[in-house]
Amino acid sequence: MGKFSRLPLVFGMLLVLCAPALAAQERLTITPFTGWVFGGTANTRDGRLHIKETADYGVNVDLPYRGGRTTWMRFSFSTYDTTVEEKADLTGVSRDLFDMRVDHYQLGGTKVINEGRIQTYGMGTFGVTHFSPRDSSYSSETRFSMHFGLGMEVMFSKYLGLNLQGRLLLPFNYYSGSLFCGSSGCNLVVSGASSLMQVDMTAGLVMRF
Repeated sequence: MGKFSRLPLVFGMLLVLCAPALAAQERLTITPFTGWVFGGTANTRDGRLHIKETADYGVNVDLPYRGGRTTWMRFSFSTYDTTVEEKADLTGVSRDLFDMRVDHYQLGGTKVINEGRIQTYGMGTFGVTHFSPRDSSYSSETRFSMHFGLGMEVMFSKYLGLNLQGRLLLPFNYYSGSLFCGSSGCNLVVSGASSLMQVDMTAGLVMRF
């Protein structure tokens, strides 16, 4: 699937989310962002699976909860292209298995910690993460996931500012088994706990309407 093939879905979700606020003339904040995502390891039959660190990008849309100033509802979409590698336990040799695209779709909220021109906040969201290998011999996987993080907004004016944010990205597996199965076999053995936990650090442009 092409790099921008999911953008119509994302924009459609944004329209559904934002329409009530726009109709009621509520405040609306849109923050496109880019950053760096790293981490993501899990056991395989022969060693350790690792998702290589890479650049990611996405958008956050925030709406005030019940017209308040400190609690916001959030829709977040982020995506990145990466490579999955495996390191063998016996030899210590690493090899690339396949290239992969990862998409995160999340709904949740933020809570302001300190108000002012420079404000800090905590955030938590719940949604799904879609892992899509470029190699057709491996299957795509969709898993429930949660994101937790801390952020800071520095407003240059009433309408524009800078957002800095760090998040834990936590996809979940609810059963024992394997992922990415295909003609080459099953390469990720899961044990029922959270796996492939990652961290991303991002910077974004705050646009407030």
